[in-house]
Amino acid sequence: MKKIYILAAAALFSTAAIAQVSETGKAYAKESKAISVKHNNNKVANDTLGWVPNTNWLPSEFAVGAQVWNFGYTGGGYVYGTNISTNEINHVAQGYQNLLGANIGVEGLITWFVGKDGAGGGNSTITFNLMTMAANSANEGTSPNFTMTALGPNGTALSSATLGFAAADTVWPNVVYVPFPSVTGINSDFAVTMDATAVKAANDTIGLVCDADGEGFRLAYHQSANNSEWYVTNDLFGGALNNNIALFPVIDDTFVGIDDKDFYNGMQLSAFPNPVVDQTTISYNLSENMNEVKLIVYDMTGKKVHDVNYGSQAKGSYNVVIDASDFSSGNYFYSLLANGQRLTKRMIVTK
Repeated sequence: MKKIYILAAAALFSTAAIAQVSETGKAYAKESKAISVKHNNNKVANDTLGWVPNTNWLPSEFAVGAQVWNFGYTGGGYVYGTNISTNEINHVAQGYQNLLGANIGVEGLITWFVGKDGAGGGNSTITFNLMTMAANSANEGTSPNFTMTALGPNGTALSSATLGFAAADTVWPNVVYVPFPSVTGINSDFAVTMDATAVKAANDTIGLVCDADGEGFRLAYHQSANNSEWYVTNDLFGGALNNNIALFPVIDDTFVGIDDKDFYNGMQLSAFPNPVVDQTTISYNLSENMNEVKLIVYDMTGKKVHDVNYGSQAKGSYNVVIDASDFSSGNYFYSLLANGQRLTKRMIVTK
């Protein structure tokens, strides 16, 4: 399958110091291909070529401009993955705000690999973590004047899962679902992280997709192994990389459902029945009047199989019947978007 994404390289120069961590430089486009252009290939079964990404493909929801990026690291590796930085910044995190302190359970995450190189043998493992976030837990500012005043990952991992290097699917545009060993409850801001330290140690290389610079919310982070501290990515790279990283939490179906008392960022979401054979009803509830309300169902290739933009909707409950009779068996993900926030859960289709 042809890879269609924007490639960018970052001209990054690092200084190795514990007290003065810096990854300064300017990102520039190495190669540019707009993924929103419809391709000439005829669509065939189980193939996403021929689909128009800005209307029926996952990047249109992750990346505002319907373009996803791969930031390389000068000298070798990826900014969001393994690289040759002397600061050893191979652990990245994407933060999420739980604005109302809802009780949620994170069952796993969806991630999106952009490339890999198994030069070391390809037998390494990638670790994914769920962490709480707190104020004054990440460095921000301009090097060398960083201060620990930003919201950031806090403490040790609440849950961790590993993925073998071989299972990191880079066949465009497949996404990868990584379940945690058990559902982990949380009622605060949180982050999902990818720690590629073991990959680097094995001389393998792995990288993740991000959106375009300027589309982030200052919730992407790098951890420096030199001092074990987290840094807001945009500040660590001198204001050159304000991105969101393709690390998406999946909320367990038994939390913030349509009959629960808690709302995750003003939203509740359920699907019944789940698992699904031929038909299911997705129900959602809005705690207040909201804008930019969308309901999306997509498969493991990132292709949308249901996508409706409702625009503005009043506070209240809504039901949407989904015909899954033509869906193949497997994992699907259904997302409710409202007021710029996202709530994603997993749906299992069985035949």
